[in-house]
Amino acid sequence: MNPASEQKRIAFGYNRKDDKIILNEGQSGCVWLIFTYYDEGKSLAEIKDILEGLNIPSPQNKKVWGKQTISNILSNPHYLGSEEYPKIIEQELFDRVQARKACNTSK
Repeated sequence: MNPASEQKRIAFGYNRKDDKIILNEGQSGCVWLIFTYYDEGKSLAEIKDILEGLNIPSPQNKKVWGKQTISNILSNPHYLGSEEYPKIIEQELFDRVQARKACNTSK
């Protein structure tokens, strides 16, 4: 059995099917939006407001998004793809987001 399929929780943007982790089309699109909005210069608070305005449920299936939840998504390397996880985000976008997060954290 695939070790990833034994995880109790999988990252937002994915579902488990049989012994594989597959894309959740709606959630993976949301992950891509979060990365794209942040890359475009939007703040965590602005992204939170956009997601709530679009009525996109959070990973906890709630109407309200937490800024820490968005930050955690932006830091998750699973979205780059691996043997277990399908790719949602390109390496270049992930790298730009990590650089911006590091810059914002140091301010």
